[in-house]
Amino acid sequence: MPTIKADMNLTASQISNANLTSVGATILARLIVGPMCDRYGPRKVMASLLLIGSIPIGLIGLISDANGLITIRFFIGIVGATFVPCQYWASKMFSPEIVGTANAICGGFGNMGAGVSYFLIPLFYNAIAKSLPLHQAWRVTFVIPACLCIIMAAADYFLGDDCPSGDWKNSGSKPEVFDVEQQGKPQSDLDIDSIHGSQSDDEKSISKGQANDAVIVPVSSPVQQPTGFKALLSQLKNPTVLILMVQYGCSFGLELAVDNVIGDFFHTQFGLSQTTSGMLGSIFGLMNIISRASGGFLADYVNRFIGEGVQGRMLVHICMFLLEGCFLVGFSFAAATLRSSLIVLILFSFFVQAGCGTTFSLVPFVNPRSSGSVYGLVGAGGSAGSIVFNYIFKIYGTNYPGAFRTIGYIAFAAALLTSLIQIQGRMLIGLVFKRMNP
Repeated sequence: MPTIKADMNLTASQISNANLTSVGATILARLIVGPMCDRYGPRKVMASLLLIGSIPIGLIGLISDANGLITIRFFIGIVGATFVPCQYWASKMFSPEIVGTANAICGGFGNMGAGVSYFLIPLFYNAIAKSLPLHQAWRVTFVIPACLCIIMAAADYFLGDDCPSGDWKNSGSKPEVFDVEQQGKPQSDLDIDSIHGSQSDDEKSISKGQANDAVIVPVSSPVQQPTGFKALLSQLKNPTVLILMVQYGCSFGLELAVDNVIGDFFHTQFGLSQTTSGMLGSIFGLMNIISRASGGFLADYVNRFIGEGVQGRMLVHICMFLLEGCFLVGFSFAAATLRSSLIVLILFSFFVQAGCGTTFSLVPFVNPRSSGSVYGLVGAGGSAGSIVFNYIFKIYGTNYPGAFRTIGYIAFAAALLTSLIQIQGRMLIGLVFKRMNP
């Protein structure tokens, strides 16, 4: 960016506008792409996004001013929507018992890919700059990621399967795969009552007595579901979807915001060089190697151990967010010394990223019939969260302890929202009552 900024005489405000445009494009694209996955399957959507995204990435070398940068960043931002078919795809390929782990590993590699790009792209640039002038070298550099997108698009389309049955048209979408009944049947009256409270008129015809002897939530029943934009609006009215959007904003969105400031934090707080500060700050992103995957794995493991639908996942989910808030607040007080800052940084980064994993251990079960819309909305919530938290950091300026303390309190509030989540009739409080009255 320093080279691009100097080459086109850009201001800090223009660069910021380009960044916000890119995030805005990602939010919009994720909303659109979700329903497309339901209709066309994740393989074709993923391949199409990568192929289309390779065009603006390769053409970025043709821009000459701020307007060109903002425009090209908008179209590159669309590539960020690949997260939706990624998680949708993993959910279709893996069973409910391990879907949290599968989603978390895929998502974790996606987050880690940003760190790898930060490391490799400058190396490519340095190598090309040995043979070309600097103002040409950065332009040629972007041909490399454009080619990688094309290669991966071809691999997805020609080597991948939409689902275990092969082509998407043979899948029948099989929403019953994510019926919570496969995760254990409810036994408490509270669970059964909450299920009836969330059923449609057709489903309410099943009595409580029948529910105890048969399937409680007939997810696979032939009830007509809205599609496309109507499905998106329908899920946007779902309180559980809204809560998960907020929580993903408080995990993935927060992660993006911290990525932007953590290097400057070490530089400002302790007077370290920019290189050293950047290396220490990279610890936060590199934690994705284990943290997000750990969140998904713990959600799957505890859920199997408890055997209560998705309530075991909810329990892990609320714990991750409570600990995230705890260590974010702790980081604001640990900022006095470099050693304590690094220790608490590792701890809060683990729980922030593990929260991403637990969020998408729940998403596949919210509404299996309109899963694409749910994935798109929750994914968009993560990108929107990055805008909010970046703004909070902007308000506090160099008062990083104050900013992290405020964000920690927000994470606490987001954790408490888990008690309001209801998935196929199951709520976290049902698990508590069942343990009290076995």
